[in-house]
Amino acid sequence: MTQDFYSKPAIIGGEKAKATPFGTGKRHGELEKQLLADVIDSDMLFYFLGTKVLEFQREFAAMYGKEHCVACSSGTAAVHIALGALELPAGSEVITSSITDMGSLTGVLYQGLVPVFADVDPDTLNMDPASVIRLITDKTRAILVVHHSGLAADMDALLEIGREYNLKVVEDCAQAYCCEYEGRLAGTMGEIAAFSLNHFKHITCGSGGMVITDDPDLRYRASLFLDKCYQREEKIRNPFFLAPNYQMTELQGAVALAQLRKVQAIVNRRNQLGTRLSALLEKLPGIIPQTVPAGSKHAYFLYLFRLDLDRLGCTASEFSEALAAEGIPNSAHLITGGRPVYLYDIFRKRSAFPGTDWPFCPDRLYSKGDCPIAEAAFDRWITMHVYEHYTERDIDEIALGVGKVAHHFAQVHA
Repeated sequence: MTQDFYSKPAIIGGEKAKATPFGTGKRHGELEKQLLADVIDSDMLFYFLGTKVLEFQREFAAMYGKEHCVACSSGTAAVHIALGALELPAGSEVITSSITDMGSLTGVLYQGLVPVFADVDPDTLNMDPASVIRLITDKTRAILVVHHSGLAADMDALLEIGREYNLKVVEDCAQAYCCEYEGRLAGTMGEIAAFSLNHFKHITCGSGGMVITDDPDLRYRASLFLDKCYQREEKIRNPFFLAPNYQMTELQGAVALAQLRKVQAIVNRRNQLGTRLSALLEKLPGIIPQTVPAGSKHAYFLYLFRLDLDRLGCTASEFSEALAAEGIPNSAHLITGGRPVYLYDIFRKRSAFPGTDWPFCPDRLYSKGDCPIAEAAFDRWITMHVYEHYTERDIDEIALGVGKVAHHFAQVHA
């Protein structure tokens, strides 16, 4: 294969590196059908009176070694529930990652909290603890840790910051099923953690989510926040705080339960394939795979590598175009609209709610240059998928495509 790296790239008329179709597989099957049929036969779709959501909650909590799980309608809802359960005062600042999805931030704003964005580590793209420390003020009340792309953030450092400054630590594990940090599962280290069952995640029920915690008080407040602050366990309808309706249906619960029984195998396979790909790419000129720290297990929701633009002499967009010509799907600008989230209009124009700039603070602006490492990442990193149904040959052909493109640009630039 090494010699093939020097063959003519497809973008100038060479043969495509991806010579065979990618491996495929169905995400849903007979178990999902069986559990859905159980729900239909029961004639009960409401979570509190059914069985599948409750069973899913028990199994997910047990998988993570936690006491409690509360299932809900989406990963965005899960983050909102986690923050709502913490009862942070309006106006409190929450430090989170500058590279994340809007789903991490919707609940922050709805709770009247002020998002503050930390820069990222240049080798992992996870939150940089040193940046977090620099952002702490007397208004800071929580750190929302995002385990980006399936790689756990530096939790020891972030947890120590939480202890030192008396800050709540919430884990956003939307992309991080079964990923590990120093032998611990991401989602088991903070006060409360949120997960996503969105269509694009490792496992899915179309849209869904859940929070896990060991704290019975957080579990109880989360169960109220899920459901309009109705105290269903006590059979009381007398809401005493504002709460949305984020219920998971029994139909979602049935599919989620079936999917849950596959997740460990899915992550193990993605980790195997991602590790294989990194071993191949790290030998290539100008290609730097995302660093996986010792003691971590990557879940590979996304596969990322960085370009040494000085050595390659091309832009990320040019590299991406050449790689696509090899038959390798990829993106040049990560997955958050080509920029860190704080450069979205909602933050720059302070336009979360019509007719007001609430909950943003007059003295906190969001501007280009706030997080230079995050901003630079969008011009240097390539994003791909490594799905569990890919084969070893798929991985080898991906590596061949990356190698052909890397050698081409490096030679042209030499």
